[in-house]
Amino acid sequence: MSQSVEILNSIPQLKEICAKADHIYSVGFDSRRDMDDFLIRLMSYKPSWLTFLYKVRGVLAGLMGLKHGEFMNHGLEVSEYDFNRGGQVDFFSSIDFEPNRLWIGEAIDKHLSGYIGVVAESAERDLYHYHVFTIVHYKHWTGPLYFNLIRPFSHLVVYFMGKYAAK
Repeated sequence: MSQSVEILNSIPQLKEICAKADHIYSVGFDSRRDMDDFLIRLMSYKPSWLTFLYKVRGVLAGLMGLKHGEFMNHGLEVSEYDFNRGGQVDFFSSIDFEPNRLWIGEAIDKHLSGYIGVVAESAERDLYHYHVFTIVHYKHWTGPLYFNLIRPFSHLVVYFMGKYAAK
């Protein structure tokens, strides 16, 4: 088990989500950015190659009868992102937030529930260590089929989101 996953399991809110997870991915980043800035940069990362991948996902989603909105057009501007519990961040609903420590977002579809979030740790003066994670729960037989097709891309996207947020 990676150190990041151990950290996730040490937090009661995440331990419960992780306990029944079908997939957990976590990657760490060091940054001088505070958590608010890190979160905004993480969730607003939308380069052209990601837009292309999202269009490809649209084809797959259509074949599987899944929801698929327009990328970068979920009705919210970045300035309207609300990381507080009950708030909306892009297509994720904020289900937990502790300033400078934790944020968890959730997206539910008929085939799976997906979680994305960040756990922050102070590393040293003005340096933070962020664990960026995704957790997946399958809800239907199409869940593992869909997710195993996109999993490599999901890991790449999360890695580059975190890398961008940290710089």
